[in-house]
Amino acid sequence: FATRAASCLKEAQRANQTQGKALSQGTFAKAMAGGGGSGPQVAGTAVASPGLALAPPLLPRIRVEPGLRAGEQPVPPRLGSSQDSSSSHRSPRSPRGVAGGGGATGAGAVHRHPSVATTAMGAALVVATGGGFVLGLRSIRPLRRVGAGSAPKRLRRWRRVVCGSGGAAVPTVERVEEEIGAVNASPPDANEATGDDIVQFDSAVYFAEEEEGSMSLDVIRMGTMKGTIKVDYHTEDGSAKAGQRYESVSGTLVFAPGEVFKTIKIPLITLNKWDTTLEFKIILTNPKQCELGRYLYLSRVKVIGPLFFPSTRYSEGMTQYGSTSEGFQKAGISGLDLFLEYCKLNLTVPGIKEKSIGILIIDQLNNFYFLLTTYIVQYAADGVLSVTDPQQLQQLPIPGQKEETLILLAVLYLLPFAVLNLLDVWKAQQKVAEESRAALQKSIFRKYLNFDEISRSGVSSSDLGLSMISDADDIVSSGYMNVFELFKQLGKLLVSLFFIGQENPDTLPPTVLVAAAIAVFIALNYEKSAELREEVSERQARIVDVAQEASGKISLIGDYRVRPLMEDTLAVRIEALNEASVPVSTTQVSNDYFPSWLSNLLVAGYIAFGGVAVLEGTVQIGTFLATVGIFKGISDTFKDIFTASLELSKAIGPIVKLTELLNKKTNLRAQKKINRRRRAVTKEERSPENLARLRKLSGQRFGTDAIPIRLENLTFSYPNDPPKVKNVSVEVPQGSLVAVCGPRRGGKSTLIKLLGQVLDPSSGEIFMPSYLRILHVSASPIILEGSIWRNLTIGSINYWRDPEFESMRAIRICQRLGLSSRFMTILKTTRERFLAGEDDDQDPESRNWRNFLSISDVMLVHLARAFIYNPEILVMNRPTSQLPEQLANEVFGLLREFVDNRGIELDPSSAEKRRPRTAFISFARAGGVLNSDVVWVVEKSTIRVAAKEEVSAILVA
Repeated sequence: FATRAASCLKEAQRANQTQGKALSQGTFAKAMAGGGGSGPQVAGTAVASPGLALAPPLLPRIRVEPGLRAGEQPVPPRLGSSQDSSSSHRSPRSPRGVAGGGGATGAGAVHRHPSVATTAMGAALVVATGGGFVLGLRSIRPLRRVGAGSAPKRLRRWRRVVCGSGGAAVPTVERVEEEIGAVNASPPDANEATGDDIVQFDSAVYFAEEEEGSMSLDVIRMGTMKGTIKVDYHTEDGSAKAGQRYESVSGTLVFAPGEVFKTIKIPLITLNKWDTTLEFKIILTNPKQCELGRYLYLSRVKVIGPLFFPSTRYSEGMTQYGSTSEGFQKAGISGLDLFLEYCKLNLTVPGIKEKSIGILIIDQLNNFYFLLTTYIVQYAADGVLSVTDPQQLQQLPIPGQKEETLILLAVLYLLPFAVLNLLDVWKAQQKVAEESRAALQKSIFRKYLNFDEISRSGVSSSDLGLSMISDADDIVSSGYMNVFELFKQLGKLLVSLFFIGQENPDTLPPTVLVAAAIAVFIALNYEKSAELREEVSERQARIVDVAQEASGKISLIGDYRVRPLMEDTLAVRIEALNEASVPVSTTQVSNDYFPSWLSNLLVAGYIAFGGVAVLEGTVQIGTFLATVGIFKGISDTFKDIFTASLELSKAIGPIVKLTELLNKKTNLRAQKKINRRRRAVTKEERSPENLARLRKLSGQRFGTDAIPIRLENLTFSYPNDPPKVKNVSVEVPQGSLVAVCGPRRGGKSTLIKLLGQVLDPSSGEIFMPSYLRILHVSASPIILEGSIWRNLTIGSINYWRDPEFESMRAIRICQRLGLSSRFMTILKTTRERFLAGEDDDQDPESRNWRNFLSISDVMLVHLARAFIYNPEILVMNRPTSQLPEQLANEVFGLLREFVDNRGIELDPSSAEKRRPRTAFISFARAGGVLNSDVVWVVEKSTIRVAAKEEVSAILVA
């Protein structure tokens, strides 16, 4: 059809070169309106035949540009063979085209003309039959073949009308209809794949709960559905590891003719333990007789773990009373209970259990060594040095040889010590504390990233930072690692009591009495010590708050000259910290001396009473000395147990805080519900019968692109507030630029957040086909730490298959947005290092690039990141509010191109294979609204479709 259309166009061009002059724009508009004359009227390559009528409001939207002269050919755009190919030159900005008005989509809705076909040279032929017209166009997007008889009411927007000179008879409408009919009469073989079909996942992200046992996801086919196609797939580890959270799968999918989707089932591994949400990737490769989607050849699966940290043991109480410190008290859940459950959880971290058992064994070997050395000293004194009887001498390990026996005892004393030294070196290299702390810190961070907006707003940056650095360290170093110390000291106490029971049983009761007294003292002072330490931690956090506020808002502090106020605030909080620290220090001294007093009394008592037994001959001197050593050791053991117990109390406050933090509400289960609902509806909408119907009604090659975006009975309200939107139902076709307007506090920002999936509906739903990626761009610009390239490519780089092209496209987008020459210089000079995987910290200027950005540049970087990401659905809140008029107009033009060309700086000839781009924008200027296709006014908890002429500056504000 493209070849035949080109032939018709050449005939029209030859006729135009031999006759008349080009009509003016006004005359052309009049001709397009069906103005007088009995034959065709010529405007360059534009020909209008009688009978075609366009409503007057549409005429101003026709733009005519000077174009071809006699003998000239249209400049072809760069052609590509797949939907991934993109133009290497800057696409010309395209004016508004002819539009149909009204219809189901409301005032301002604009549609693309269905009767267009591309030629090899980039020229195109537009045909509107039924008394229609013929237009020569420069090809801006790949266009499609449609059947004869397409009615004028199905006009779609045109990208560019090129007028040249001349004017003569041109091929008739009947001739063009004949050519179209010839193509339709001989369709390709239905059993032969064209190679143009696209396969991709039906969602960018999937959600599953591990107790479901498996995750099913769909690979969808778009296009003619003719012939058999194949594609391979495989999973790839992310934070979730194969064999731990899921079972790796791979294989080949074969789509038979007419088959629109295939399902992949991935087994999940149920561990029955708490974990944060982990994810892995699934990737499509090696397409046969088809092409991979530009982005969704790759998808992620999020595996949602159990709800309650640190385990489900106290889930009933947490559900009933809430996961707060007050709720824990009501449910009878102590901090120690939570800590013990955490210890069990930590043992499930890969490698931690085995290493922990190894540490416990080594510690107990040290205790056995203590017992061994005690017996060696006792035996050396009583069994060797004091022996004079020849018969007893012959019973020595080396008969009759005291000196050699003492040497043997010395070797036995030293050799185990050398072995223990090596074992302790191994223990220090196991990184149990480091790995446990890292696992906890990662869990905190992952959980925070999945918070819903309400949960996230309740956690300050200082609280998050202290939780990850201070609280996590206290739980591990003072808590988990101290458990080993407690077991070690308890083991030493047991071997000491064993020795006393064997060698001097009369001293066993007072020893046990002292141990009981220390245990009671610990129990009485434990909670108080933990509370005092937690108070110190809280006041430290408040100091961090002041420091962070000062560093983040230093310009405001300087502008209003309030440095002394900030200094005074810091001084007050430091003084409060000092006051809280004194009781901790005083309590610590008392805690240290109490066990020492008891153990020293025990030693002193044994010296007084045990010495008498030596004088009486009932106790040998070696046993006496060994028992004194044991009591001294017990004294140290009591002190170490007490210290370890108090040190462990440092972990109680943090574990309560972290339990509260890690049990805050996330949006994962809500997103899972929304995602599965959208996937189910999308599957229904994409049934073969419905796709065929949509293709026929819309004239689009991909029927899936004609599925509308719908808000159905949408309601949302913040806690304890009236609804911002209530029972709203409205729809818009894909490929629309929607302006969201309304009075102040009317709900515009809330609707933008709902559309951008920042907020979840209270009821009802927002249906967007599940395979469309959604990006929310906030009104406040955000610049990340790191390089220019890291800021511009975050999120999008995951999908890059041609880094060379994609990086140049990023540069062109930044250039068109008008970023400063200094910024562009750094961007270009650091590109090669970025592509090579190197950072750009080598050059001071590129390292400090954020320091010279103006307010406008910061916003432009924020917008460039979104355009580079190129989502199918772009949701923006007041993107031009911080930009001057000229830059705002440039952004409006780029938004127009984003929608019309299905992406910015991408090859127009491959646009048809890309999904339509839809933009929902809350504009801060009336110019943005006038640039849109559809206007939604949000007011009084409703959304209504309005004409652009109705929108005032008040509504935009």
